[in-house]
Amino acid sequence: MKYLRRHISLIFALVSMLCGFWLYDTIGKLTESYEAKLAKEYSIIAVSSDKITDDTFKRSSYLISSVEQIDAAPFFLQYSEDLSPEIYEQLKNSIPSFYRIRLYRYPSPDELTKVNAALKGLHGMLRVESFAKNQKTVSNTLEAFKNGVMVYSIIVLVFNVLLFAKFMEVWRYEHSSRMQIMAIFGAPMWMRSAVLFRMAFIDSIIAVLITIAIAYYASVAPEVAGFLASFGLVGGVSFEPEKIAMYLSGLAFGVSLFSVSTVAFRRLEH
Repeated sequence: MKYLRRHISLIFALVSMLCGFWLYDTIGKLTESYEAKLAKEYSIIAVSSDKITDDTFKRSSYLISSVEQIDAAPFFLQYSEDLSPEIYEQLKNSIPSFYRIRLYRYPSPDELTKVNAALKGLHGMLRVESFAKNQKTVSNTLEAFKNGVMVYSIIVLVFNVLLFAKFMEVWRYEHSSRMQIMAIFGAPMWMRSAVLFRMAFIDSIIAVLITIAIAYYASVAPEVAGFLASFGLVGGVSFEPEKIAMYLSGLAFGVSLFSVSTVAFRRLEH
């Protein structure tokens, strides 16, 4: 408890930085999942006077993943009793071809404009309906969400850099006398700074464990799963302890050891 009280501010700074990084990574994956879900649900409707093969559609744009021809005959079946067989057959044969086109990913407004232009350039194409207005609204919402997460991450990063700078000054004054005495007796730099490296190592471990616990709670909390399910993202937040521990430890140890090394080398200047 004494150690925690002494270093709670540094641990809190590390936890906030690690949580910000984990949150940014998690939201990025959730956004990709949501865009993949949108891509499966989103489709472009094309109407052509001629039959167009799947390969012709796919050659027109690299974004096109699949093409499904829509059978329009059932829509005219209700008129079969009111028309003579000859006229009904003529009407059915004059029906243009309808296609449902799906894309590999949810397109941006610029990508959708290029796909529309490519489809309209195909021979016999009568109409292309891409629901551009709705697509633009969703794209703008996703883009605003991504930018918001990016701004949050930058603010957290700047805040922690400033906080670490303050901690370095505190460590500098706290251990200056001990390090100067050891330097007088010829102790090498790594020995003079051993206590600082030990503090950074232990604080980093505690911060990583706390962040992993937060990530685990987010993965099992029914409130989080329910919130994501409202957007159609079933399954909640994924939790991979080995992977999370690996990149969080690398980040925590890297930042802490870099900060301590800066302090240690500054010791040599005095």
